[in-house]
Parts: sequence; structure tokens; C-alpha cells
Amino acid sequence: MIPNSFDTECFRPDTGARRGRAELGISDDAVALLLPARYDAMKDHANFLAAAAKLAGRHPEAQFALAGTGAEPGNRELSEAIAAHGLADRIRLLGERRDIEALYPAFDIVTLSSAFGEGFPNVLGEAMACGVPCVATDIGDAAAIIGDCGIVVPARDPEALAAGWQRVMGLGAEGHAALGARARARIVEHYDLAAVLARFEVLYEEVEGRCRPPRDFRARPMKLT
Repeated sequence: MIPNSFDTECFRPDTGARRGRAELGISDDAVALLLPARYDAMKDHANFLAAAAKLAGRHPEAQFALAGTGAEPGNRELSEAIAAHGLADRIRLLGERRDIEALYPAFDIVTLSSAFGEGFPNVLGEAMACGVPCVATDIGDAAAIIGDCGIVVPARDPEALAAGWQRVMGLGAEGHAALGARARARIVEHYDLAAVLARFEVLYEEVEGRCRPPRDFRARPMKLT
């Protein structure tokens, strides 16, 4: 199997990205978590919100952001769910973003709360390439991407998701930086764009070699009757 790949030059750590938090309405000293996912049943925002409410009650420094199609203030259903969990002042709705590579490094944790339907969730590899630790539900290839460089939890389990976030927060600044560095190194080693392209080139050469006719092959004229 040849996996998807990531441009690790585009998606890379950026220590200056945190300065952009003010534009997002997130304080500089907050522990900021990002869910980059369109508003869709498979992404299970209900799971995320329930987990966020649990974490917020234990950690007043935690703040959250949702980015993706439908994750915007005009989404009445989502806004009402956020308010019902008492998170109106803790969650920022960023909507669809065209600068996602600049958004990831501004956060401390990137997460996925999906309940079903994931194949190869690119957002995890992108965030990891930016040196951001990830916590995700065990759907699709999430566990294969994260490996031992993040945390994978059962789906539809808000307590487990909140505990996963809490574990990363408990690492401290030095441990958090080390985990982020390991996450990037994993993506560079296994999913870097240049390395994956090289594997495709080898595959195509093998296929071409198998399909090439023998040297003594001669086209013979067809006999028409």
C-alpha cells in the first residue's frame, strides 16, 4: 500500500503563528484546541462539545475553535448546542479556512471527534507535520497516522476524548514540544510528499517492466479471411 502524502514544506512548525491568536479571539496564555472538520454527522460535533464541556470544567485555561464548512456563527443548530453546554464564551467558530497551514501551528492540540466514515483523515497528518500533537477517535486510518506520537480514543466517548486532551496538557511545555517534534518526524519519515512520489515511480517502473513485450517479440500480420 502506498499512502497519501503531505507537503512537509508547506505544513511545518511556525513559532510565530501563536501571535495570530488575537485575531481568532483566543488568549495567548490559553491551551487552545482545534477541531478542523466540516459540520457533518460523521464528524460528531456532539461528542466534541460534550468532551469540551468536561475539559472546560476542569481547566479554565482551555479554549476551543471549530474550523470547517458549517462551523460558523450562522449555524443556528451548532450555536444552540454550544450554548447548551455553557461554552459560548470558550469556543470560536472560524468557518471554512483557506489558510489552514497557518492555522494549525497557532494551536496546542488538534483533534478529531469523528464517529464513522473517516478514511485517511488528512487533517491529522497536516497538523502533525506542523508539529502539533493530535488526539483523535479510532476511526479509519487515524491510529495508523498518529502511531505512538499522539493519542487515539474510542469513538462516541466524550470522557475518553476529554481525558486524551488532558493527557497532552499534562505533559508540560517541554513534553508537549517533544511530542510535537516526534509527530512531525513521523510524518516526514512515512508520509513526506517526495518519499511517496518516489514509491509511485518505483511502482510504475515495475508495472512497465512486467508489461513490456519480450525482446524477440515480432508483430505478425493478421490473416484476413
